[in-house]
Amino acid sequence: MRCAICGLRVNSTDDAIEDGWTPYFHDGDQEHDPACPSCTETLLQEGADGEWEVKEEYRGKLRYLDEIGDRVWQDHPQVAMLVLGNEPGKLN
Repeated sequence: MRCAICGLRVNSTDDAIEDGWTPYFHDGDQEHDPACPSCTETLLQEGADGEWEVKEEYRGKLRYLDEIGDRVWQDHPQVAMLVLGNEPGKLN
């Protein structure tokens, strides 16, 4: 399983649950899944309906793996810096 935003991989669903991955989230009407803890912390918020959603300042600015194949990096430099700041190991 890999993060729909940054491409970080986790070995199993059990590992993802244990590590605090978000199973799915919404960007407007589109549903995406899953998101790693770093991307969740940086880019997502719990919506009024209790579902995870992209924070307003990032809506429409993210590219997702299901939309772009194996390309995993974001064009928006602020997004990349925020995510990497939360998890520097993603550079490796």
